[in-house]
Amino acid sequence: MAYSAADAAALRAFALTVPAGALDTAFAASLAHSNVHPPAPADTVLYARLLDRPQWGTHEWLDALTATWLDCQQHGSPPTLPATACACLIEAVRASLRVDGKPPGSADCDIIVAAAKLAQAVHATLATAALARVDQRLAAGEGVDLLTGLPTRTQFVHTLERWMNQAERKPVGLLLLHVTWGAGSPQQLSAQRDRLRRQLSDAMSSALRPVDMLCSIADQEWALIMPELRSTGQVQLAARKLIEICERSPEHGIPHLRGAIHAGTACAPEDGDTAHDLEHAARAALLRAIRADMPVVCFHADMIARMEHELDLERDIARTIAHPPFQVWLQPQIHLATGRCAGAEALLRWQREDGEWVSPPKIIDIACRLGLMPDLSRWILGQTVRILSELDAQGIDIPVALNLVAEDLHDEDLPHLVAQALATWRVPAPNLVLEVTEGALISDRDSAARVIQGLRALGCGVSLDDFGTGFSSFAYMRDLPVSELKIDQLFVRDMLNSSRDHAIVATVQALAHGFGMRVVAEGVEDQSTADELQRMGCDLAQGFLYARAMPASDFTPWVKARNGE
Repeated sequence: MAYSAADAAALRAFALTVPAGALDTAFAASLAHSNVHPPAPADTVLYARLLDRPQWGTHEWLDALTATWLDCQQHGSPPTLPATACACLIEAVRASLRVDGKPPGSADCDIIVAAAKLAQAVHATLATAALARVDQRLAAGEGVDLLTGLPTRTQFVHTLERWMNQAERKPVGLLLLHVTWGAGSPQQLSAQRDRLRRQLSDAMSSALRPVDMLCSIADQEWALIMPELRSTGQVQLAARKLIEICERSPEHGIPHLRGAIHAGTACAPEDGDTAHDLEHAARAALLRAIRADMPVVCFHADMIARMEHELDLERDIARTIAHPPFQVWLQPQIHLATGRCAGAEALLRWQREDGEWVSPPKIIDIACRLGLMPDLSRWILGQTVRILSELDAQGIDIPVALNLVAEDLHDEDLPHLVAQALATWRVPAPNLVLEVTEGALISDRDSAARVIQGLRALGCGVSLDDFGTGFSSFAYMRDLPVSELKIDQLFVRDMLNSSRDHAIVATVQALAHGFGMRVVAEGVEDQSTADELQRMGCDLAQGFLYARAMPASDFTPWVKARNGE
């Protein structure tokens, strides 16, 4: 019962006729009925990928599902997870087709059979991947990784427990070291990555005390057990030494292979009196090191609560990404010469059920980390264009700017998605401005340039945001088809007290006007600054002097009052 082209066609018809929300709701209901344990973040990512209907049946989709399932296993998900998810998918498709209460027709039956074949293919693929991983572990013999020659995670756990259970409770240190492969890793041959892992393992092993034990516990992670410590400071020194050794590796120095190396440390008995608690503490420190991009972080007590809060946020975002709980608010932009509201910036807002406001950078960071940024970007784009349509219906004809992240600028289908959204809501392209930062441009300038050119070809505005904070900003102004420039608030806020900031603002706005760009000053908080910006010839100002960001429902009356309409 192989999945065929006819099955793919039946499921494409299903995707066109049944709203995504109906399938997601039915899947969630089936999952709840199955009485499965509360999903971990990795589980929810698997569910989200499984419900990605446009990708159903593609090799890329199956590969992504396989990688996610292996990650779920690494994080302790039950072996029955794929079977449960596939059964819930079939039931969700069946339930989505029964909404009118009528018996299924022949087309409905074709869709249900196609879904069953698809689920069977998924289950078989994931089961094969799981068995392959078991075979790898069996081939490693007595807990030794054949590639690196180091003890595996099984040996690591047994050895750590043995040292923690010694009658004489001598201090034990634990160091977790994580390598995030470089930007070129997707193009790396597996042999290259294997060679790099071997080199790093050999180099680190040569620098240890005889009593220490280095283990390879994951594809890009090592653990170092340091028993019989004289001082807890030894663990931090060891972490810095191992990172230095790794960074001196010949292949690590190759730009397209170079990655980031981070370490988290903990010491028993202060940070944990069992093997589980000590590893939990070291992992919390490692997570903090990765998120803050710090080489080494030593555990301290509040990290557990912070890590659990981060994981809670991840669960919330992954669970609700199909129907995000976020809002898009608007912050006005004021035309300095007339005082009228002449534009706005769309800003992401999220208030959780417990009243906590989560910052937009945190939301974006988590979505990127979970691989959910494309879904979030499409949702924000749709919401922004819908708001533009509603503003037009209220007689407010102004452009609204929307921030793009680096991942958006690597998606060469973005101009097509923008064109679809504008056509759906009948919004003129010049009313949508896409803001890009140097940080988003720097990783793949050529790809970003093609995307920006595509957006400009549609008629959309493109704004260079946070201008002046990077080293290449002037080159971007020269080389990219940008229509607007935003002077960063870092220079605007203190421009009346700092001759350097004042000179930077004056120079930047003069250059931008020379290139035919509109200039927006961010962070305007007092009238004196606004007056000086107007004297310089700056076009628009944005900041707390005028208004903070507000819901779209409040923005409309605010604009009408401001503009005297």
